[in-house]
Amino acid sequence: MTAIERLVHFLAEHYRWGLHPLKLSVALLAPVLVAWLADRRLRALAETIEKDEARIRRLPRVRRR
Repeated sequence: MTAIERLVHFLAEHYRWGLHPLKLSVALLAPVLVAWLADRRLRALAETIEKDEARIRRLPRVRRR
């Protein structure tokens, strides 16, 4: 039995129990989508922080006597 035949058999077996292949694919893709969206948001946030830090001018250091 090849890997494709096993996959088809697995999906057909779960389809009988109410797991529709579309539901199964959505359930498998949802975590990937959430991770991708979080990564995009974090990268955008990091870029904004870098721009803000570059824009802020450092004040001269004053030494105490």
